[in-house]
Amino acid sequence: MLKKTKRVFWGFFSLDYKAMETYLEEMAEKGWMLEKVGVLTAKFRAIEPKKLKFCVDVFKKGGPFTPENTIEAQEYRKQCEKLGWTFITSQNYLQFFYADSDVDPAPIQTDDAYEHRIVESTLWRNEMVGMFLASIVAVMGLTRFFPISYKGLLSFTGATGTIFFPMLCVFMLTYTIYGLIRVLKARRNIKKGLPIEKPSLKSARRRIIAFHVPVLIIGIILILSLLGDALYKPQIVGLSILGPVFGFIVGFSLRYFIKKKAAKEEDSILYVTIAVIIVVVFLFIANSLFEDMFVSNIYRQDSIPEDYPIVTMEELLEGSEKGRLGIRDFNPGMSPVIPKHYDYRETRNIIGNPESMRIKYYKAINRYFADIIFNGIKEELEKGIKVKGKYLFSKTIIKDDEMRVLWNVDNLVLTEDRDEIIVQKGDTVVHISGDIDFDDRQTRELIFSKFF
Repeated sequence: MLKKTKRVFWGFFSLDYKAMETYLEEMAEKGWMLEKVGVLTAKFRAIEPKKLKFCVDVFKKGGPFTPENTIEAQEYRKQCEKLGWTFITSQNYLQFFYADSDVDPAPIQTDDAYEHRIVESTLWRNEMVGMFLASIVAVMGLTRFFPISYKGLLSFTGATGTIFFPMLCVFMLTYTIYGLIRVLKARRNIKKGLPIEKPSLKSARRRIIAFHVPVLIIGIILILSLLGDALYKPQIVGLSILGPVFGFIVGFSLRYFIKKKAAKEEDSILYVTIAVIIVVVFLFIANSLFEDMFVSNIYRQDSIPEDYPIVTMEELLEGSEKGRLGIRDFNPGMSPVIPKHYDYRETRNIIGNPESMRIKYYKAINRYFADIIFNGIKEELEKGIKVKGKYLFSKTIIKDDEMRVLWNVDNLVLTEDRDEIIVQKGDTVVHISGDIDFDDRQTRELIFSKFF
């Protein structure tokens, strides 16, 4: 049984509205008639293959959050029908019409200069403002990944973002510059009395491939990275995903109700107000629920998998000094460049006094990323914790080359109080803190045999 309808990836930029006409004519000749145009896809229904004429016109009183069937829109479409065109559907500012091949409808726009003014005040402004805002957000987002932070390499999203987010920024900035060039060229033609260059279907398809395909690939990679992080940090990832997903659902629903249910532009204010209230209430409830889940997850005592090297306080202490085990917390993680890492904390009650130890272990795919981890931890200890613009709890880091030779490692530094040590050998980095005698030979041999 032949399909009666199908959806295709749309991908056209609004400034390519004339190229859409050629595309729709080709689809009609193949037996597919346009029914609806969405944000990313267009819906077609099966018809007898035939030649049809299409017109995609710009209605300046439309918009992404303007009702589809306002009095002005209905009057405009009636005027177009008098010219011989049959209305199909609309998408924001664009209105789609068709006519049979044996009909000779009058053109809706007859003045190139006037048409360009409409395009400039609607499509160009809407598309370019969106691209400019996206470019600004992209540049601001670069501060999230650059300069490269060692903590950003510890998750799938951080590692893939560090690699692919700059590529995404390049595509967005490139298209913004390209759009400006197109508009400036059109303005120059109008001043010289020359016709405005109409984009061909071939050039529009090139733009679709050049911009949408890389963005789509990067988007898929980022989604997969979120799924990877969800295996290790479901609470944190769940909260980070839930907000954007819920925002998308509310935004899509808001747009639908405004487009389909509202009769006047003023009705949009009511729907927007309701949507804002829903988002605020939802985020408040969701934040409380995930906060409780996150806290309960932190203080649980997890078992340690056998394939993770670990040194416990019981192994470091002897006799009565071993005391009684208190809290034990093990949080593993994984990323494409740091495939195995964990944060281990242990406390023991020794002769009535609580003693603690913390181990952070990082196994990188090569020496380059291990260097970033080692230097990142060292700089973090030197800076301390930033509170209200000031750095607190900063520590003095010292190098002990004699100790490094004894440990037989590539890099080794300690805090001045010698209560923390950072050791790197090849692609492995270990950061240990606690009341431990790192100069002790047995301690050194135990740590080296476990981790290196």
